[in-house]
Amino acid sequence: MSREKRTNSNFIKREKEIQKKEFNRINQAKYNMLGAWLFTIPMIVWVLIEQVLGIVWPSETIFDIGMIVLAVPPLFIFGRETFTTAFKAVIQGNVNMDLLIVIGSGIAYLTGLATFFTEIGNYTDVAATIIAFHLTGKYFEEKSKGRISRDIEELLELRVKTAALIENHQVREISVEELEPGDRILVRAAETIPADGKIIKGKTKVDESMLNGKTSPVQKSVDDEVIGATVNQQGIIEIKVTRVGKNSCLFQFINMIEEAEKTRIPIQKDAEKITAVLIPLVLIIAVFTFLIWLLFPAILHSIGNWAHSYLPWVNPQISGLSLGSFSAIAVLVVACPCALGMATPTALLVGVGIGEENGILIQNGKSIETMQDVDIIAFDMTGDITGGQLQKTEFKK
Repeated sequence: MSREKRTNSNFIKREKEIQKKEFNRINQAKYNMLGAWLFTIPMIVWVLIEQVLGIVWPSETIFDIGMIVLAVPPLFIFGRETFTTAFKAVIQGNVNMDLLIVIGSGIAYLTGLATFFTEIGNYTDVAATIIAFHLTGKYFEEKSKGRISRDIEELLELRVKTAALIENHQVREISVEELEPGDRILVRAAETIPADGKIIKGKTKVDESMLNGKTSPVQKSVDDEVIGATVNQQGIIEIKVTRVGKNSCLFQFINMIEEAEKTRIPIQKDAEKITAVLIPLVLIIAVFTFLIWLLFPAILHSIGNWAHSYLPWVNPQISGLSLGSFSAIAVLVVACPCALGMATPTALLVGVGIGEENGILIQNGKSIETMQDVDIIAFDMTGDITGGQLQKTEFKK
């Protein structure tokens, strides 16, 4: 096999491997999300039953042990990747959203263990809930990335697997991967053109809707260029192959989509800078909140009594240590920068995918952000915007 053929085959193989990895990541994210909620929902339900209906366990110790055990799978089995990522970030001297998730859920889980030695309340259900919501966000993030892979797969499916090679005045079927620049191929009516090339014999009309969105066929004759994956609608033509594999127009589209997926837009970089500052600030506020409860319990208890009439789950009768712990954990949870760390890249990926589905190929993520400042779009005399479908506008007898 020639170097060009090996390159084409390796490129296609790489694309298939990427799609397989994307599929596995989506399934793993879905498994983690469902597994976490499987143990978290019973914890939430039982806490709500206790708070709303007043049904309590005969033994508070049994309740605490049950909650601690149920919280183990969401945190340390299904959510272990979050802990691993946060740990690696700390070693590298970085801070990220996972670190805040780990700190909030970790401290909440430790309160369950601390109930056997102190008056701190058991908030292990909060720890499990934090991780469950976080894993849900991770699943939707992976799913949005998988959308890009599905778009690429659909583009790959436009390719035909074989081509009619003209050699020594004879025609024989070969694999498209074996085509090389300079080969002559025969394309019959209604067949998909196997590779980019130039017509050397015949004339026809070609459906190039996959390229430009136009349903009107384009007239082609000798010396005109044709693109692989477009459809020959009429006559028989002979084509001299000019580009194959990774150099073809189709694979350049695929590379463009992949590049757009990897691009970090300016607003995403700003979000990461904000997150890096926000996390230390949140930690300081959480510690400060805890210390305030220890130093001024009487004042804050009076506030708790007032809030109890509006927020029935706030129990001002428990100790200041327990309420201080609960308040500090609440700060860590509420301040989680999910919108900055997760929604920004997800919105970028979804935007690229929707654009590709509608025939709009976006070169990079920066182009998406730039579009918000565009007021006028100008087209030259050959440019047009169509709905992609031919419509009857007038009927005359």
